[in-house]
Amino acid sequence: MHPSKDSKNGMANGIKYRGKDKQKRKWNFPWSKKKVAPAGRGTTRRRNLNEMFCEQTWDIERIARNYAGSHINMQNPASSKGLTSEQAENILREQGLNMLPKAKEITNFELFLSQFLNMLWGLLLAATVFSLIGFLYDTSNLSGLWVTLIMIAMILILCTISFLQERKARAWCVGLKLETSSITGEAEPIEYQAEAVAEGVTVFDSRNIAFNGSLCVDGEAVGVVIRTAEKTVIGQIAEMTTGQEDKKSRLQMQIRKYVTILVIVAGTWGTGCFLIGGFVHNWKNPVNLLANAFLTIAIAIVPCGLPATVTSSLTLVAQRLVKKNVYLKKLDIVEALGSANIIASDKTGTLTKNIMTVTDIWYHDKFIPGVPEYSCTIREMKSINRYNPPLSDILTVMSVCNSSTFVEEGEQGSNRKNSSTILDMEPGSIGKRRNTLTKTFPSVQTRKAIGTPSEVALIQYADKLIPVDVVREQYANKIVFEIPFNSKRKFHLMITKIVDLNNGQAEFKLMMKGAPEALIDKCTQMLTSKGEIDLTTIEMEKFQEAYEMFGASGRRVIGFVQKNFRAPVNTQFSLDAENFPTKELCFLGVCAIMDPPRDETPGAIKMCKEAGIKVFMVTGDHHLTATAIARQIGLIEDKPDVAPDYAILHGEQISNLSEKEWDDILSKNAVVFARTTPEQKLLIVEQAQKRKQVIAMTGDGVNDAPALKKAHIGVAMGTGSDVAKQAADIVLTDDNFASIVKAVEEGRLMYDNLKKLLGYTMCHTWPEVWSIVINFCFGMPIGMTALQILSVDLGTEIPPGVAMSKEPLEGDIMKRPPRDSEAVLVSNSLLAYSYLLVGQLQSIACFLAYCCVFWSYNISIADLWMSAINSWTPGGEKFTSNGVSYTIEEQLFINRQACAAWQMGIVFGQVFHIFSSRTLRQSIFKHGFFTNPWVWIAIVTELIMLGIFIYVPAINTFLGGAPISWSPWLVVAAMAVVIFVYNEVRKIFIRKYPNNKIVNLFKW
Repeated sequence: MHPSKDSKNGMANGIKYRGKDKQKRKWNFPWSKKKVAPAGRGTTRRRNLNEMFCEQTWDIERIARNYAGSHINMQNPASSKGLTSEQAENILREQGLNMLPKAKEITNFELFLSQFLNMLWGLLLAATVFSLIGFLYDTSNLSGLWVTLIMIAMILILCTISFLQERKARAWCVGLKLETSSITGEAEPIEYQAEAVAEGVTVFDSRNIAFNGSLCVDGEAVGVVIRTAEKTVIGQIAEMTTGQEDKKSRLQMQIRKYVTILVIVAGTWGTGCFLIGGFVHNWKNPVNLLANAFLTIAIAIVPCGLPATVTSSLTLVAQRLVKKNVYLKKLDIVEALGSANIIASDKTGTLTKNIMTVTDIWYHDKFIPGVPEYSCTIREMKSINRYNPPLSDILTVMSVCNSSTFVEEGEQGSNRKNSSTILDMEPGSIGKRRNTLTKTFPSVQTRKAIGTPSEVALIQYADKLIPVDVVREQYANKIVFEIPFNSKRKFHLMITKIVDLNNGQAEFKLMMKGAPEALIDKCTQMLTSKGEIDLTTIEMEKFQEAYEMFGASGRRVIGFVQKNFRAPVNTQFSLDAENFPTKELCFLGVCAIMDPPRDETPGAIKMCKEAGIKVFMVTGDHHLTATAIARQIGLIEDKPDVAPDYAILHGEQISNLSEKEWDDILSKNAVVFARTTPEQKLLIVEQAQKRKQVIAMTGDGVNDAPALKKAHIGVAMGTGSDVAKQAADIVLTDDNFASIVKAVEEGRLMYDNLKKLLGYTMCHTWPEVWSIVINFCFGMPIGMTALQILSVDLGTEIPPGVAMSKEPLEGDIMKRPPRDSEAVLVSNSLLAYSYLLVGQLQSIACFLAYCCVFWSYNISIADLWMSAINSWTPGGEKFTSNGVSYTIEEQLFINRQACAAWQMGIVFGQVFHIFSSRTLRQSIFKHGFFTNPWVWIAIVTELIMLGIFIYVPAINTFLGGAPISWSPWLVVAAMAVVIFVYNEVRKIFIRKYPNNKIVNLFKW
């Protein structure tokens, strides 16, 4: 549908192309039979897409009338003149280049601005505004100015970091836009014809419309380009897909829920502190009181470093996945991967190697698995004479009656989808009868070839055993007649002249390969090592046994036939005249071909089963082939006395399933969908989503794009079409199913680490809130200044947060079922753990450390009640406790020490708490204290920072702290041990009683 330089306006200039010219693109309306591979025939759900195209129903007269500029010769289309260069240039200027319109991409500036739309930043910006108002109301309060400046700088820096990381992720995606243009991704060629189709037949179901990107592998034809750019089928599908609204990731929604909770809590606490503080402080300086209340509460409640640590965690996961051949188009999609409970995977190239392979040969009553091995001299190596009949004859037919060709490494036209590998035979197995097929391994010495996948497999197999180039050269000038394979004849025939005889006659050799059942009906003889024998009933039974065994194992079976005959030297052989032998031929044998599973697939399938992930095979192949592969990779298994937990469906059945039948199908642990179309892929996705299943769908063709876009996780192949990759969320550069499983594992690890990070981070916010509450609501000296809170959130808490994103997985991470699709990231149990349990215990520890400072000065805690109304602030009154009076300078210094003690309580407590947070179920003693060296680096870093904040002059004064003694440290350490023991006991119960309702209240 797309023009070349010779047809820039969308109409071909009568260009011819031949099957042997593998590099030329095909043009749309063919005027004679040809084969192209692949063509897009999958239907789309949108009726208007089918209704847009009607050219497939036009006959040649209408084509010539509607495309008069192409000067089509209706009697002899091959002689059509096509457009003149001037016409082509004019229409090119009018209609533009043959390029799909690019989807609107967000600019760097827009991407940067979008970072500020994060609700966390909105809350902190509001707090910054209040801080600025407070400073403008009382300009003598320089700390308010510093807080405002630091907050603005912090928001700018963190937004910039987030922007740079997201831009890098987008750059990865752009770099993956490879130049491919397949429609369905299927490798088998399809026979095309010139006749118009009936009204109502869609453009996808017709056989007279060739799509850009298809390669002509056999025959020749002339066509006319009818559409270009966005008007083509590919263009319309691309527009339909890219025009859909981008789906929001589950992680985005989860974090939005969490931020909403924070906003509500911050607003409630801020309002409460302002109102209670107003009454407690007799409404002195209400503007300053309002600003401080909302500022400090917002800073305390919002984990300021969380967005940076979350983005850093996602980036680290993305970098790890890149090394595993998985590219994330969106960083946060990895969370959805971790929750996937269905992986719907293509078979060809994803579960299998996508290389058709000769696995076995059978002749007479002998099976040859893989490549036979014989003892021979150096001269006999790779010689056709090395092998006895009928194997030598089979290899000759494989080599000569074959349209595929070898290509040198790096030569244009080499294509991975058309390559093949040969399996080596187990030693000593030549000629043995057997009831099962041998597992073999691919050779690494196979030459690359292009052609149909089956013929490539045959020629590469033969090339392992004989000098194919030499054999072909012997027959190169002797081929006098050839009939290409098609689906009706089911055979490929070739006649070669062997020698001219003296009586005007010549000896010819007929070679055929094709469907065994079609060939053997033409035979009356069978070749053996001792010569030709009659094809008796017994021999037919032997053949049938081999044929059925190969077929039952999912192999494609190809038969071989030959016949020597005599005919006049100048005979013009013709299919219509049938002036060559078609009966009483000699049957040589058969070979079995298959696309073998990838080596890693069985292990990946087993891992999915252990992880509670259902795997669906979605393929366009025959159900027998799909079922055989499914058994080989362990996807489906039949166990005695156990009801099968799998289903096998044909594509035609899918559209007619009732809701109850869908319930039953999707409840199975494994399903094989055979002969499916892209439309049915989309239906599978929709039905799974309707049942709250999180589904990952793979695809590589243009028609797969709607399903990839609709799925929770769209997985495109690196060798797939641009449109598929644009619609997908992740791209597999190795097209390997095992890579998806690795990504799921990383997704689960990321989610676990994110929960650990939240559990770790949220706990320290509660003591920060209480440090403010005791001042606003109870009139006690403030527990922490706003700058100290910022030093914790943006200083000491960042290294541990980053280190936790590098935490290795717990041993059972892929032995647990997927989490419920309705599960929330910040659950009620996590909130209770963070705020009511550990958060409160840390608050108590901080308060006791705070009290230790006052006790060291013989100040009663009871005397501190409501004392901050008139004391403990610049310009305040003297404070007296236990008969001792303290000046304002002394009060401010003691309060600074108390604030430092509270700050130390949070940071030092978190040093212990990080070990409890590193696992959700396992004991840290089993998980290991030293499995994550980054944690120890983070601990050392935050302790150094804490020491600087408390003990370094000027810095501690700036933050509002002062040096403290050893007693507060001991109090905090004691409480940290209590928290550590509590968590270890909690995890013991979680492991022993995973389904207990009471235990689940403490599991997050």
